[in-house]
Amino acid sequence: MSDPTFVNYGSDYPLPRLIKGQWYVPYAITSSTDEDGVVIYEAKEAISKTLFEHDLRAVMSDADEADIVSAFNHGVRLQRAKEYPPMQDYLDGIAKDDDAQVQAYKDACLAVKAKYPFLG
Repeated sequence: MSDPTFVNYGSDYPLPRLIKGQWYVPYAITSSTDEDGVVIYEAKEAISKTLFEHDLRAVMSDADEADIVSAFNHGVRLQRAKEYPPMQDYLDGIAKDDDAQVQAYKDACLAVKAKYPFLG
């Protein structure tokens, strides 16, 4: 299994990661070159139970706006995935032709989306 430390979607800045209910937010990245010429990157991280935009702006002060938005939105995706209701509830409602159950699932998903909105 690969190390999720540097999940990255095009930016050079590592994104926050959620592990067992704790957010690991990168705040300092250092690089060094060993005697074989291999560049080694190391990220120091702040640990928090929540992920807020102002936290990211504080620890990613050297990042540009696109990196901050990308990191925050990545965290929102992880947080939403943790709180969405099980998809089996939706499929069960469809199989039983239970419109109320399907609507309850949709409403629960929309509540999670409202609780964790994306930036930009």
